[in-house]
Amino acid sequence: MTKPSEEVETMDDATPEGSKPKGIQRAKLTAVIVAVVVVALAGIGGGYAYWTHHEGNAYHEAVAQAENADKALSKVVDGATATTYKADQLKEPKLLDKLDATIRKAKALKGVPNDAPSEWLAWQLASARKANATDADEADAQAKALNAALKAVSDSKLAKELDTAKAQLKQGIDGAGKILRDTDGKVADNATRDSLTKAIDEANNTINKKGVTDPKTYTDQKAKLDAAVKRVTDSKAAKEQADAEAAAQAQAAAQAQAAQAAAQPQSSYSPSYNSYGGSGSGYSSNRGYSAPQQSYTPSNNGGGSSYSGPTITGGGIAFGCTPSEPGCDGTPGAPDAY
Repeated sequence: MTKPSEEVETMDDATPEGSKPKGIQRAKLTAVIVAVVVVALAGIGGGYAYWTHHEGNAYHEAVAQAENADKALSKVVDGATATTYKADQLKEPKLLDKLDATIRKAKALKGVPNDAPSEWLAWQLASARKANATDADEADAQAKALNAALKAVSDSKLAKELDTAKAQLKQGIDGAGKILRDTDGKVADNATRDSLTKAIDEANNTINKKGVTDPKTYTDQKAKLDAAVKRVTDSKAAKEQADAEAAAQAQAAAQAQAAQAAAQPQSSYSPSYNSYGGSGSGYSSNRGYSAPQQSYTPSNNGGGSSYSGPTITGGGIAFGCTPSEPGCDGTPGAPDAY
């Protein structure tokens, strides 16, 4: 009689593999699947962690670039608005309209909101990174456009200043040439005219110079020309003043001489009176003859007297003289002789 244990052992060894119960096969398959899933999840988890890490770094770099670009743009806008330009300062006034439009567009750039994405959500990090990168690109573009508009306005202003300074120098040359012609022989120091001639030549050389980019080149030369002109005009004024003073002195001397001549004494004229009470001319005249002589003899016969008429002696005639007068013959009442 066979023992029970022996019967069982004999049957297990004799049973084929395919005839074993199915529960044992499914348990092994489940274990394999679980192992595969675990491995897969582990790989996926590592890849996701790498993705979030990469997007996080890229996001922070984009934020820094956007901030720097926004600051640079803000600085350019401040500089553009701080400088005031006028249309009459520019060679092309319409450039101001373009500059104003560019400033308005730059100010309208809002930047990126400060909403920080989750560090574990890779897709949020990626979206925020793109937004900041776009903002940085736009800010850079606006800054470049604004700088270009500012440069265009500045260049136009410089071109206008160059044209104005050059025109003023040309006008100064024309005026200096006229002064040089008009002052020939009319200055106190002719060396001033020589200096003006030299300054005019230098100014003409500056006018003809090519590639001038600084208005100061023209304004400095204009200042030298103006100084040379002033020296000539001052010398002309000095000569005019000296000539006026000399003329005044000559006139004063002529007037003094005339006054002195008027004050000198003329030929003397003193009237004389003869015994008849008339006046004479103050001088005696000898006409080549002597006064006639007359005699007067008092008479004792009855108080009468005798008078002999004048006697011409070949000289002058004497009438009514007194014994003390020259030419009188001593007879009282004799005429004067002249």
